[in-house]
Amino acid sequence: MPTPFSDELSLALRTVYAASRLTKDVLRSLNNNVSGIAKADDSPVTIADFAAQALIIGAVQAVYPDDAFVGEESSKQLRENDALAERVWQLVQRASTLEEADASQMSDVQHVQAYENSTTSQTSSGSLSFPRSKAEMLDLIDLGQTSQLREGRVWVLDPVDGTATFMKGQQYAVALCLVLDGEQQVGVIGCPNLHVDFDSEFVGMKIHEDLVDEAEYGVVLSAVQGQGTYIRAMEPKGLGEPRPISHTQGYTSRDLSTLNFVESAVGATSLSQEEHRLVAESLGATPWPGTTIWSQQMKYVSLVLGASDVHLRIPKTKDRFTMVWDHAGGHLLFTEAGGTIKDFDGKPIDFGQGRYLKGDTNYGMVCAAPWCFDTVMKAVKDVLDQRTR
Repeated sequence: MPTPFSDELSLALRTVYAASRLTKDVLRSLNNNVSGIAKADDSPVTIADFAAQALIIGAVQAVYPDDAFVGEESSKQLRENDALAERVWQLVQRASTLEEADASQMSDVQHVQAYENSTTSQTSSGSLSFPRSKAEMLDLIDLGQTSQLREGRVWVLDPVDGTATFMKGQQYAVALCLVLDGEQQVGVIGCPNLHVDFDSEFVGMKIHEDLVDEAEYGVVLSAVQGQGTYIRAMEPKGLGEPRPISHTQGYTSRDLSTLNFVESAVGATSLSQEEHRLVAESLGATPWPGTTIWSQQMKYVSLVLGASDVHLRIPKTKDRFTMVWDHAGGHLLFTEAGGTIKDFDGKPIDFGQGRYLKGDTNYGMVCAAPWCFDTVMKAVKDVLDQRTR
């Protein structure tokens, strides 16, 4: 008997694997030096972002045609620049060729096992669905412009989270999350550049931008609501065996001075990092920050793997917002592993808000291991009491 959302999880894993391989192959072909195009907000986007979004939406939409999508990119720049669109289309075609080759190498036994483990025949068929033309690719990218997540099934995706570090061959994430009626149900985060040594105790490992998997395709983490969090290797020919991760078994309290806070590089965010530092110092936690990672989804991965213990998001003003695709999926991974995430009022994060997670609904965010969450939350409130909200 398949578990709830087993088909969605299987499809999401295969899709994120294909998108991770696509983006990693771009890095390898360009010797970890990818050029970007500036978007309207001056943030960078690359041909890999566009191609991965088309790949992800195309694969999922073919199986679940009535589902909606929220994605970071639109096709506007591609429609205005045919040469750029052609480069993206060539990437998508190359990924399609690789997927078809992989599917053709599956044995008859593997096909039968996939079919028997699936309740939806489409998720167990040979290869993922890819766009058949450049025009279809552009239309698929634009399916990601949905704005509501309160009702129905909506897939939230960030094809390359951490584009700035991706362009330098450092850490980035490929994120996909199914939200049902405003609640996360399935989260899959690919970390194509993250090297994890499965032959040693990897929970508690250190993570940094240059801990790069040069030989293979990194790892993928997944979670389904109520079913825990798992990690798999992404190997050249597919996914490795799932290994569970839990912060509720075998974890005990430690000296607060050992707390590891994960941050973006100091000065590289509009969040109130000075107050982040004050919270850490009030708990005696030094050095601060203990871990520095640019990608927001990779910050969640750092928490899941026990590389860090705490992540704070203290806005300078209450009108600050953050994008839903920077959090959907990674948030679920950490909470399913036993972590705790709440806003400053003690409320859970409302993923039904839409494309923007707004401060007037969820003011701030504290993410922490269960053994220290209450202490960290009190320290945050003590620091906030020193200013007028």
